Amino acid sequence: MEDIRKAVAMASKSPSVCNRQSAKVYVVDGAENRAKVLALQSGNRGFGHTADKVLIVTSDTQTFLSFEERNQCWVDGGLFAMSLIYALHSLGLGTCCLNWCATNERDSKLKEIAGIPESEAVIMMIAAGHIAENLKVARSVRRPVDEFLVLRGEGH
Repeated sequence: MEDIRKAVAMASKSPSVCNRQSAKVYVVDGAENRAKVLALQSGNRGFGHTADKVLIVTSDTQTFLSFEERNQCWVDGGLFAMSLIYALHSLGLGTCCLNWCATNERDSKLKEIAGIPESEAVIMMIAAGHIAENLKVARSVRRPVDEFLVLRGEGH
């Protein structure tokens, strides 16, 4: 928990719109609690039970002022989550990003179980813990930079 606390403090330096700092992290501990929240997330079958902690990253929509900012929680929450993942790794913890693509019913159920207010948007879950001595990790080949770097302007 001390490493998670340090990582959250490090991630708190993430940029946010007008420095509103909308992100929050809920730490789910205990086998029964982890099982309840992981049962609502569809991408952890086969390994989710091995996570020591499940972190739920949210963004408080009440920090945004108008409908023009309706997508800002995803940007701020995503930046925070990325910083948190890097911070956890820098402290020697392993992570696995768990997407949150859920129906309104599942979203409400997760909020009920984890005590998340209705005003907060769930950005993602992160399985976190100490890395085993021996493990197999899925590897995805990355596209070459020239496939997604678009240069515009003079000299290009």
